[in-house]
Amino acid sequence: MGDETEHMSTHRFFIDHPIRAKKVKLATGCCCELCGSSLPLEGLEIHTFSLGMQSVPPQPAVLEEHLLVLCARCHADIHEFSLPVSEQEWLVRMRDGHKKEEICAILGYVPRRYTPPESDIEEAYREACSSRFRFGV
Repeated sequence: MGDETEHMSTHRFFIDHPIRAKKVKLATGCCCELCGSSLPLEGLEIHTFSLGMQSVPPQPAVLEEHLLVLCARCHADIHEFSLPVSEQEWLVRMRDGHKKEEICAILGYVPRRYTPPESDIEEAYREACSSRFRFGV
């Protein structure tokens, strides 16, 4: 049951952040990190393991160390045959250093807070509706 909750919170993170999920897949070269198959983005899935029960995803470096980009067949096989965590960690350790850095940067990105410009909405509306903006005058 704990594994289900862990999987769902991290799974929810990638559902809520589809652009990050896409970029993580691109960072691996659109290849399965287990069998090496090159696939379109839709054919790849993000698998996470041994993160413990958390309501929010962990820090980017920790999450990067506990995720794999896999084809659907390899992802199903990992769950079906209960691939030991030590072997999953080994696959992550085999990841190229540049790919690790890129994935951490993707996962750690925090968008700038949007602050709307200070303006008088009513004045802008009056100006937009005034005769100087009408066509043919």
